[in-house]
Amino acid sequence: MYSFQYDGSETWAVWPNDITMSEFNEANGATVILQIFHQLFNNVRELLNDLKNDIGKQKSLMTVKMNELLTLLEDYRTNVQVNEVFARYLV
Repeated sequence: MYSFQYDGSETWAVWPNDITMSEFNEANGATVILQIFHQLFNNVRELLNDLKNDIGKQKSLMTVKMNELLTLLEDYRTNVQVNEVFARYLV
């Protein structure tokens, strides 16, 4: 694990520039962390919802295509006559 030393006046890009490291280490730390995670996970949640919707659309499309294939295979099965010597497609 890495550790870095910051001067008390330094700030980090994720939280507001008006909060120094000293302030972060004192009373405002928990609030800032909650705000950071809230914002980050809102973005993650939006991306995951988009992904979930895309997967749902693809699943629906796959279900439709599989049902079409099953219908075609069932039609083929009913049109094929088979005995011990030959298989013939009836048209």
